[in-house]
Amino acid sequence: MERISTALLFDRGIKGMLDRQSSLSRTQMQIAGGKRILSPKDDPSGAAYALDLRTVISQVGQYQANTDRARVRLDLQEVILKGVDDLIPRVLELTVQGLNDTNSTADRRALAQELRQINDALMGLANTRDSNGEYIFAGYDADSIPFSNPTDGVFAYGGDMGARTLQISATRQVQDRDNGFDVFMDIDTGTGAKRNLFETVHAVIAGLEADAPNDILLDDLHLIQAHVSEARTRGGARLNTLDQQQNINAGFILTMQTALSETEDLDLAEAVSRFEQELLALQAAQQTFNMVQSLSLFNFL
Repeated sequence: MERISTALLFDRGIKGMLDRQSSLSRTQMQIAGGKRILSPKDDPSGAAYALDLRTVISQVGQYQANTDRARVRLDLQEVILKGVDDLIPRVLELTVQGLNDTNSTADRRALAQELRQINDALMGLANTRDSNGEYIFAGYDADSIPFSNPTDGVFAYGGDMGARTLQISATRQVQDRDNGFDVFMDIDTGTGAKRNLFETVHAVIAGLEADAPNDILLDDLHLIQAHVSEARTRGGARLNTLDQQQNINAGFILTMQTALSETEDLDLAEAVSRFEQELLALQAAQQTFNMVQSLSLFNFL
């Protein structure tokens, strides 16, 4: 039988201890991090699956962030449109008062003065900015003031016709605001013509100031009121869509996180038991090496 050299036994002893130290160190790192997979080589297929899960979770997390942003914008739009909706009844009330034949010229001018203030308030609401300084109703051109009044009775829209949307799932988008042209300018009247909110109110003002109120404008104001209410309804429907999709996204993220945990999380009880076994194995290897080393030294005596 071939005699095993002292150098070979020494090398084997060193390698055995290093292997056990490496295993013990890896188990310690697993326990410290609570993860079974420390690098792709530990479980190539599991590591690839975990990477895919993280990518999906990150993407759906972005959809959730988009949902939150859309909600803030739609909530602000609703606040603005409610403010407009709250002012229109007063416009109607003053218009009806102005049609009363008992009014004097001075009475009608006083009504017109209040209506001018209301029209200014309506313009202010339509030109509202969000927390980022963007004009809510300017369409894509959110840095440009959407509504202006260059001359008395003339109201211009300076935004664009764009409808901004945000992705809230892989297959679903939601419009996060309306452009001002659709909400305030492009309003059908009973005659089929188009009117805008501000010019209609100004037409009432002009009639009162001239002591010649026009009752046809009452119908237009009612149509405008219905138009603004429809815009609020559309916004409310989008908010409901956000609620539904946010719940779907949250459930999907939870499912993916559970799968990720099952893939890479550590069985702590098993890892602790393995650690204790590896520690015993390392101690045994060290004792064996010490014995071999002592025998080798003895041979030199």
